[in-house]
Amino acid sequence: MMTLRVTKQQAAAALARVPHATFQRAVARHWHVSAIGIVDGRSACWLFCWAKTGMSSRAAASEAERVFDEVLSVPYSVFDARVNHAWARVNRSANRNIDRELTSLLTDRT
Repeated sequence: MMTLRVTKQQAAAALARVPHATFQRAVARHWHVSAIGIVDGRSACWLFCWAKTGMSSRAAASEAERVFDEVLSVPYSVFDARVNHAWARVNRSANRNIDRELTSLLTDRT
């Protein structure tokens, strides 16, 4: 389970720093956090994908990676080592809850 390391307001402010218009237009649609700070797995995958590619913007990718580390309970380097980018890309828009699968990927030590 992914959780926030900061308040929801602080996370929103961090997301607002990513310098890409497409990212900013998509935040409301893709960033979902419960009232108690649990981040939807699809949202974590969405931010991860931005950190990986930045949609061809190195500045956007770099800032998305910084935001990932700042706001999420799992560091970007750990997420990157355990979650395949192709899996994240497919599942960031899944029409189902991916939290259990994502937790399994993040905790699997094999």
